[in-house]
Amino acid sequence: MTKKDFNFTKAYKEIEEINEWFQKEEIDLEEALEKYERGMELIEKCKKRLEKSKNKFEEIKEKYSEND
Repeated sequence: MTKKDFNFTKAYKEIEEINEWFQKEEIDLEEALEKYERGMELIEKCKKRLEKSKNKFEEIKEKYSEND
């Protein structure tokens, strides 16, 4: 998934699916490690996307409040 192809909604859904998987009574250790790493990767990407969005909201807010 490249930066341009990143879909926040899909990533969030995948994180939820990983979380649900960990709620099972029995889990495979190797699969758990892979899912944990994938989840952490997605969380980091989501954080960066949220920060970028926050910055963009601030830019827009600043742009239009200057005109008041």
